Parts: sequence; C-alpha cells; structure tokens
Amino acid sequence: MRRTPRFASALVTLGLVAVGLFVGGSANAATNRLEAENAVVSQGVVESNHAGYSGSGFVNGDNASGSYTEWTVNAATAGSSTLAIRYSNGTSPARTANVAVNGTVVSANRAFNSTGNWDTWATVSITTNLNAGANKVRITATTADGNPNFDYIDATTPGGGGGTVTADQLLAKVTSCSQISNGKYKTDEDVSTATVPVCQKTGAVFWKADMDIDCDGVRTTQCNENTDCCFYPDTACHTTGDSPLNSATLPYVVVPSSSGIWNYTSKGIGCGTVVAVIYNGKIEYAVVGDTGPTQIIGEASHKTASDLGIDPDPSTGGTDGPVTYIVFTGSGTKVSAVENHQQAVTLGQQLSQQFVSAN
Repeated sequence: MRRTPRFASALVTLGLVAVGLFVGGSANAATNRLEAENAVVSQGVVESNHAGYSGSGFVNGDNASGSYTEWTVNAATAGSSTLAIRYSNGTSPARTANVAVNGTVVSANRAFNSTGNWDTWATVSITTNLNAGANKVRITATTADGNPNFDYIDATTPGGGGGTVTADQLLAKVTSCSQISNGKYKTDEDVSTATVPVCQKTGAVFWKADMDIDCDGVRTTQCNENTDCCFYPDTACHTTGDSPLNSATLPYVVVPSSSGIWNYTSKGIGCGTVVAVIYNGKIEYAVVGDTGPTQIIGEASHKTASDLGIDPDPSTGGTDGPVTYIVFTGSGTKVSAVENHQQAVTLGQQLSQQFVSAN
C-alpha cells in the first residue's frame, strides 16, 4: 500500500466542541440515549423552537389519536429494562398514550402530565422486558390531544454494552449512496482516477475507500522520521494540553482538507467528531484527528489500523480495503476531549444505535 505524502499546508484549524455525554448503568447493564428526532414519527414533526431539549430537536406530535413516535432499542440479551421517557406538555391537561414494546402494550393510557410550560421537561419511567436484539418501542396517543413533545428515551438495557450494534448492521445501512460531494476523491496520489464519493444518510456521512497510515503527531517508536518517509510532527487536532495527537495510541481518522470537492465543516465535522471505521467485520470507534490532501481520501492513525487487524506500518502497511468510514453528524457527536478514546467508544455505540434506527 503506497503511503500518501503529507503536507503541512494541508493542516487547518478544527474547532473542538464539548458535548455532554450521558453514561449510566452497572456492570451488567447499560443506559443508552435514543433521541426522538432520530425515531420513526407518524403524524408529527421534528422541531427546535422550545428550549431545554437534548440533541438537535424534539418531536411534536399532531393533535390526533393514533399519532406515534417509535424508537428501536437494541439489547445484548433478553431481560428487564427501564425506559425513561423525557417529554414536555406545556400547560395542557394530561395527555395519555399507549406504550408498546414489539407490538404489545406494556403501559395502557399512560398519563403525561402538564409540565407548566413548553420549555420545561419531565420524565416518565416504565419497566418492561426486552428481547435480545432489536426492540420496537412505540408511544401512541390515545386521545384527540395527541402526544406531548418527546425529547428522548434513556433505555437501560440488559447484558451490558447496550446491545452493541454490529458491523453488518451498520454496513446494511450504507449500501446506497446519496452523494453530497461535488466530485470524487482518489485513494492515493499515484491513482489516476477519482472513484470515491462522500455520501449522506440520516445522522452521518460516509465513504468507502482504502486505508493509508497517518503516523503524524507525537514522535514514538512506531511513528518518526525513520519509520515514515513523510512524518510530520504535528496534527490538525490537538489534545486538551495543546499537544499533537499520538498516532500510535489514539484511534483517529484523517479527513480531506476543505476544497471545492467537499467542505467537511459544512456538516459540523471537526476535532473529536466520532467515526465508526469498519473493516473485515470489525468496528473501531475513532475520532476525527487530522486533515489531509484535498484530492485524497482514506487514511487513519497507526492505532486505528492496528486495532482493526490492518498492518499499521506507515511505509508498507495499510489496506486496499474496502474500509467504510461512517462519520456521525449533528449535535452531540463530538467527544469533550479529542484524546478520550473511551468516551468515543461509548458515544459511538450510542450513535450507531441511533443511526441504525433512523435509516
């Protein structure tokens, strides 16, 4: 695999945006936040005109009996689950709804009481049983007033890991491409034809390419001027201590510098944006950590390659792929510290569940 040369001029400033990350549960359970704006909605719209919501918005259901919002909750094993439903009901009288799991009503005519105003949110909790795998949780209005506004569900799932989404589940959602780039990218400098588009799905952009090894940043045994002909002692993104990233220890992905082909910042992508990198049935949750040439795509850190079973040598390693890069977009898709890999993994698992549910 030919290594793509790196250029200092390709570096740009990427903004690091903090995000509040919800992590809960115990050793044998996990709590996963499923935003309403990523759910399936019948007779309703996603809005953002009231304060206090999580994510990028909330669901405002129509004033109609039978309107519903449906989430997909993934569980690693069958067992008991607590569904904490965050809602707002303004100054209205209590609205009632049936809460069903996999088609069976588990809470009939559940009351969602007034919250005083539409900027105030409350939580209703329901305990139920989930099956192993995907579970459909539907809240259907039972009165003509319809449902309240829904913000999210925090689902405590059995079995740990929150019913981790598999590589096959993610890949099944990116079989077709709605191209958003103005052209296509080459996979290497010496490739004559540009064949890789940037595609869009709900909640993410993605591309399928090769993987070259980016060894820039902190000098390590694995990454230095002797191991890498094109080593550069800096990365576009820095740690919270303002140091370059460490390619040998941090899984990160390189995005092409902004150009007429595509401007990654137009999708809110920047330092710390979580990326699901998929190769040979494995998922690595990485972050955006560096930028590369404007014409080339398909590059990640030494650690990303190593964790995926790809030869990480910057001179001779990498793979022709296919490697799939799913970059999550929107509010709440960046870790609070670009070097915090565990946070990237936890957030990546949650975002993957939302992505599978929304597409």
